Formats: sequence, C-alpha cells, structure tokens
Amino acid sequence: MKKNNKLLIVDDEERILSVLSRLLKKEGYEVFTATSGPEGLEILKREEIGVIVSDLMMPKMDGIQFLEEAGRIKRDVVKMLLTGHAKLDAAIAAINQLGVFGFIVKPWKDLVLISEIDRAFRNYNLVMENKRLYTLTDKQNRQLKEANEALEQRVKERTAMLEEAIEESILMLARVAEARDDDAEGHVHRVYSMVFDLCKELGIPDDKAERVSLFSMVHDIGKVKVSDSILEKDDAELTEEEMQIRRSHTVLGEQMLGIKPFYKIAREIARSHHEKWDGSGYPDGLKGEEIPLSARIVAVAHEFDRFTHKEPYKSAWGMERVLQEMEKMAGTSFDPRIVEKFLAMQKKRLAKRKGKRS
Repeated sequence: MKKNNKLLIVDDEERILSVLSRLLKKEGYEVFTATSGPEGLEILKREEIGVIVSDLMMPKMDGIQFLEEAGRIKRDVVKMLLTGHAKLDAAIAAINQLGVFGFIVKPWKDLVLISEIDRAFRNYNLVMENKRLYTLTDKQNRQLKEANEALEQRVKERTAMLEEAIEESILMLARVAEARDDDAEGHVHRVYSMVFDLCKELGIPDDKAERVSLFSMVHDIGKVKVSDSILEKDDAELTEEEMQIRRSHTVLGEQMLGIKPFYKIAREIARSHHEKWDGSGYPDGLKGEEIPLSARIVAVAHEFDRFTHKEPYKSAWGMERVLQEMEKMAGTSFDPRIVEKFLAMQKKRLAKRKGKRS
C-alpha cells in the first residue's frame, strides 16, 4: 500500500505558510496551503490529505472550529494545531475533546516540527494499513484460513506500533510540563530513569516497570494550568489560597489525562504523587498502602531529584545530605520499603563513583 504524504497547512499568515511549505517540501511531502478554514475545507474535499496542521488563532473560523469540520469531512485525517505558548490550554483541550493528535508550539524548532509531522504521518499510515488488512481479512476469512492467521499477526504488530505512537504522546505532554520551568530541564527524564531502576529493584515485571516509568514523566502535567507566579514561589511565601492552587495541579493533571484505561497508571501518579505514607499528603490524605504503588515509587524519585537539583526557590543539595534527609522521611513521607531499596541503589552508585575517582 502506497504511503500517504499529502499535508495541508492552514494559517492566515502568508509568511508562515511560505516558510513551512519550503521546509516540508524538502522533506518529501506534497504540501497544500490555505489562508483560511473554509479554503482548507475545500482542499480537503478534493485531495486525499493525510495530515492537517492548522493555526489556532484565525479570523472567522479558528483552528478548533476548522479541525472539527475537517474531522466530519474525513474521519481518519490526523489533526495538529500550531499555537503560541499563551494558548497551550486551548490546544490541550482540543487534544482531549476533538481527538487532535498533537500541537506544535510557535516559535518552532525545525527538527522538532519535522519529527512531529513524521510521527503524525506514521500514525495515519498505520491506521489506514490496519483498515486495509481488516477488510482483506474479512473477505478471505472462509477461503484462506492460513492467510488469515498471518494477517491477524500483522494486525497485532501494527496495534503494537500504534501503542508506541500513543506512548510518544506522553513524551510530548512531558515536554510541555517541563517547558513551564527552565530550572527543571531534564527533571522528567531523570525521574523516568530512577523510577525504572527502582521498579526493577522492587521486583516489578518489565512490562509494568516500563509503563510506570513512562507515565512518571507526566506526574506534573497539571502545572501547565497553574500560573508561573505561584509555581516560582517558595512554600513559605505562598498564601493559603495560592498553596491550594499549587496543590490543585495533582487533580488537574488527573483530569487532563482523560478516562481511557490505557492512562490509568498515569492518572494515579498525577493525582497521588504528593500523598504521604503517614496520611499528611494531598489531595486525598491517603495513608500507607492506600496510596497506589506507582505513586509511592514516583514520589521517592521526584523528591530525590528536587533535592539534588536547583529550583527557582532553592539550591541543589549535596548527595550525603540528600541521602540522610531521605532516610529520615522513610515511614512519614515515603513507603519505608521503597526508600530502603532506593537508598541502597543510590549508595551503591555513590560508592562506585568514589571508587572511580580514587
């Protein structure tokens, strides 16, 4: 089956259309452009478009209205939004409500934009190939049993690839959360690595360890809905109202991750990673093993990374001090068994580094 490479870009600024068209034609795409939603819909009716990139803010018909209409004309088209930082909330709402595949933030980086467009076309072509395979399976089911079994295996492989595409969307959301705080650069990737290693130390099976570590990357996604002025303050500087707003990122994060079963662990982590073993955490005051295991693991890695790296209102701590503090917090803030495994893992690494230096 020939892969689709037809891309429609809709933006009311001719300059942006020109820049994007030149860039993406070099990547081998057949690019169509429109300066308004209605013009874009006419192109969609006559061309077999695989991916649409639409500006969010346009006169008469904005990007969300346009993509909603586009979805009615062609159900399988992959929809993406082009938006500025100030409109991220609207873009995220579109992802949840309209099935928008993702968004590109202005000003974009060429390599990131090219990567996101490539990911969108891979997703579209996988879906279309799946449809073709299912149709073929239905036609030949009675007469070609052996061929049917082979096709079902191919469908499973493509389903796995689609799951991989879904997981890549988690990385996109993680990048959005991290972009809110310049001092947190690399935080989600460090937490990801520590959570995976800690899951292995706790004897958690590989498939679940991979899922928990992946979803740990969006533990703070709710912060995109909290203002910078609150996020950048030290706890002691916050009013009671501001403290409640900051803490609301846990519930907001859970809500942003929707209701699909695939994201169950992600929702647990987003909501409960600030719960404490002694019941003094938030938002629900859960205690001990009432706290989901995934959230207990992420809480330890999250706090360790906060201690060891600079934040807007604190400096990084030395490793010896961090390990002592974490040990004190076992049984109050953290699950003692998880802390024991985590500290043993960190002390082993620290001893190894000291050995290399000597």
